Amino acid sequence: MAAWKAFSDNSELNRLKDQLAGENSRIAELEKVIEEASKKSEETVDMLTQGIERRKKDAEAAEISLKNKKQQLESQQGALSLKEDETEKVALDIQETRKEIAAVKKEIEHARGRLGTLSTSLPAMEDRVSGLTASIGNEERRELERKQALTTYEEITNLYKQHFALTLSELQKYKYARPWLERGEKFSVTNIQYDFQAGFLGLPAGKDRGLEKGMIFAVRANGRNICRIKIHEVSPRNSVGMIIPLYGNPVDLRKYKSFDLIYL
Repeated sequence: MAAWKAFSDNSELNRLKDQLAGENSRIAELEKVIEEASKKSEETVDMLTQGIERRKKDAEAAEISLKNKKQQLESQQGALSLKEDETEKVALDIQETRKEIAAVKKEIEHARGRLGTLSTSLPAMEDRVSGLTASIGNEERRELERKQALTTYEEITNLYKQHFALTLSELQKYKYARPWLERGEKFSVTNIQYDFQAGFLGLPAGKDRGLEKGMIFAVRANGRNICRIKIHEVSPRNSVGMIIPLYGNPVDLRKYKSFDLIYL
């Protein structure tokens, strides 16, 4: 019995060893399968990773391309909008041009009508032109006659002017040659000196202008009567006049530089 049990135990042991060997063999095969699967998984992961990276790059490139296409589309839309504006403007220009052409056609029609009227009235106008030409010729002849008459008149006028100038020159010579003044005559002086306290005026004129002691003069300036003076002292080229009281306002002499003296 003991031998049988030992045999049986040994057989069971061998069976268990064979079973363990089989299990070890399957484990080894599984490990090999797992290793191969792991390698394949890594390769697959690498492939997937590479595919993902490639697709990511393709997506970025596609996004850039899409952005460029979008920009091109926007540019084309802007250009299309400009073209539409230009087309609208050209259409408006064409419309205005048509209006102008219509207006020109109307003006041409009016011009043709006026031309017909002018052609009808042309003979009468030619007659009027002939009459005006003759009238102009007559006016030119009369103008020539007037010029000849004016030439003669100018010669006569120049002769009178020369005679007047000679007469005036002789009168002036006579005036300055005679050593006296007639009543009512006047002469002009400047730079009068005055002393209101003493009541005297200093005149830059004397016997050379016909002044004599005792003469009375009215002093005027700018058409106004200023005062009266009586010649008190006389020298060849200067004189002193005494202001006559109660005539005018001698203080106004300060307002003027030129004076007229009228012999009273």
